[in-house]
Amino acid sequence: MKDAPDMKDAPDRKDAPDRKDAPGMKDEPDTPSLASLSEGYVPKTVATGPLAGSPIARFSAWLGIEVLEADAGRSVLHLPLKPELANRRNTIHGGAIATLVDSAMALATRSAEAGLETRGTVDLNIHFVSPGQGSLTATAQVTHAGGSIAFCQCEVRDTTQKLVATAMSSFKLRRAKAL
Repeated sequence: MKDAPDMKDAPDRKDAPDRKDAPGMKDEPDTPSLASLSEGYVPKTVATGPLAGSPIARFSAWLGIEVLEADAGRSVLHLPLKPELANRRNTIHGGAIATLVDSAMALATRSAEAGLETRGTVDLNIHFVSPGQGSLTATAQVTHAGGSIAFCQCEVRDTTQKLVATAMSSFKLRRAKAL
């Protein structure tokens, strides 16, 4: 059995520099907040259906995700092919696909009933089936909306209708209070 390394020369924790003193680190007040970076930002919104006018997540909009449909617990979203989304194999990166399915299932959940809001993704499980060719379309459906959690499923297909990914997710819910 190999002996543990001699720790007598290791610096004491109390002697370690503060994190803020480390090269490149700044105190909190100098760090811009998301709110300060958002000044003048006009959010992209859902164009059709009962969610018309409601904002789309900024990251989804930045990726170019378009809402084709969102109504009655179902949504259809489109992710156009852009060179910035390519992985090293020149197909759409799995992270962009993950955002597409998460966005599709969140919108499907929000469209399930009037006044329903998602408070965040609880879990997200994706199975990447095959690399997609061209733009991608995600179709999501709420399978069950309980008192505080909704469950969804989603399929992603490419321009040839080949199955690219399947996903399941659950979302924390908040319902509008009855007056």
